[in-house]
Amino acid sequence: MNIYHFCAAQHKDSIMHEGLTLGQFPKLVDGVYKLIPRCQWLTTEPDPRKQSWATRNLIDYSRTAYRLTVNIPDNYRKKLIRAIDFVADMPEEAQQIVTGWDGSDKWYIYRGIIPAKWIVGCHRMEGG
Repeated sequence: MNIYHFCAAQHKDSIMHEGLTLGQFPKLVDGVYKLIPRCQWLTTEPDPRKQSWATRNLIDYSRTAYRLTVNIPDNYRKKLIRAIDFVADMPEEAQQIVTGWDGSDKWYIYRGIIPAKWIVGCHRMEGG
């Protein structure tokens, strides 16, 4: 299964060296965000133009400058959860983080740390 993580240019080297370690899920409850740690965001969509979350509204750099290809070993795949399933038991306001967005049906969350050795490809995206 090819699964991808997009990142900004300034984060690529540390991710390639340390792996994906800082991912969090921002759970909105009663108008307050609480961060759930060790939630690495991944997608099965390889096209950076189809990443609806990759907006430049608040930042002046590309969040999809690099596409990292991740190969999660079979015995760790149970930690890979479709994002829609991850939020299924959360309050509706928390579910809205992953529902109704273009491409959100292809989002996954890996619960844990993704070691650098699982990152098997790193591609600079055109215009990223």
